[in-house]
Amino acid sequence: MSRGAQPSWALGLGAACLVALASFGSLVSTSGLIELIRRDLALTFGQGGFLLSVPFPLIALFAVAGGGLVDRLGVSRMVTLGAALALAGGGARAWSGGFWALAGGTALVGIGTGLIFPALPKLASGTVPPGRRDLASALYTASVVSGAGLGVAVSHLLGFLARFIPLVPGEEGWRGGYFGWALALLAALLLWRALFRGAPGPAEGGAGGAGRLPAASSAFRRPAVWAVALSLFVNNVLFYTSVGWLPAILAGKGWAPAQAAAIVSLVPWLGVVAVLTAHWAAARVGGERVMVLLCALVSAGALAPMDAGSAWTAALGAAALGFSTNFWFLYCLAYPARFAPGERAGQAGGLIIGLGYLGGFAGPWAAGLLRDWAGGFGPALYALAGVALLGIFTVPFFRGREEPA
Repeated sequence: MSRGAQPSWALGLGAACLVALASFGSLVSTSGLIELIRRDLALTFGQGGFLLSVPFPLIALFAVAGGGLVDRLGVSRMVTLGAALALAGGGARAWSGGFWALAGGTALVGIGTGLIFPALPKLASGTVPPGRRDLASALYTASVVSGAGLGVAVSHLLGFLARFIPLVPGEEGWRGGYFGWALALLAALLLWRALFRGAPGPAEGGAGGAGRLPAASSAFRRPAVWAVALSLFVNNVLFYTSVGWLPAILAGKGWAPAQAAAIVSLVPWLGVVAVLTAHWAAARVGGERVMVLLCALVSAGALAPMDAGSAWTAALGAAALGFSTNFWFLYCLAYPARFAPGERAGQAGGLIIGLGYLGGFAGPWAAGLLRDWAGGFGPALYALAGVALLGIFTVPFFRGREEPA
């Protein structure tokens, strides 16, 4: 492919979305496999919570660093590097021999995903026509939430099918689930490399001043960027704690494990509905401020009665969380591509994703520790409802287009 015949923005964005889908499926697959892992390795709930949480501080760290690096190195190199690291970690988990080896492989998946994440808004802001950027942000957000949904919903099935592959050790099923996601990520990476062979590096996805890293103060001095990052932190506490521990909560209320996994998979799968309707809904109710406020209130209302309620109360609460957390997530993730200047979108995206994904670390681990301490999930669910209400304080910062830098 010559330099004069670069792939269209739609092809590039589509390939990046497939990489994001596969990396997120690999990342969240632990949620669908955690009970198999706990039983096989004789882990406590706290240790299980650590496995669910360990990739997220690394996503945070490398998303912040990656936000600057993608502005300097270009989207193609960053996505390739991130996908290769996530693939290495995903493959390592399939052959891990114990808790710490499994945690190490999961950490690599987190690092790789952290590098991929800020490249998505950078790609959208730098290569997509302005009138299509809402669509672009919806597409890359759909890839993230769809990957998460598949990670919860099909990892058990992948584990069962992988038993018939001689390369995968063990009969427990969870190693096979990890192996299946590694194969999916390999296929997505090869497609990405095929589409971007010969593409320019620093200039690609840029907007003026190609290859120039913006001044450190450009995104870090914007209060709205910090507020959106805090909002994403709260949202990720809710989302990843729910995805991680709701299967166990529902199973404790009488749902069969397969039924519980199917119900919880609604939490990320309903993100597809959010992607298709979020901007339409915001326009109908008075803007993103109102939508974020409603998401916080619905999340708290879904979590607070879950411990004392029936099995159906918990199931309906899981569905409500699917709507509220995914609408909220979309408004946070779309912010850099829509409101940050093109040459600063990578840095703003890295900051928002970096701080926001610390919530994915804090929530599941703390909930697991509370479960070990209390003997039930009640205190954790009430605490999560309180965390949801904290998101109300970030509502005023979801505003119109930012003033020029």
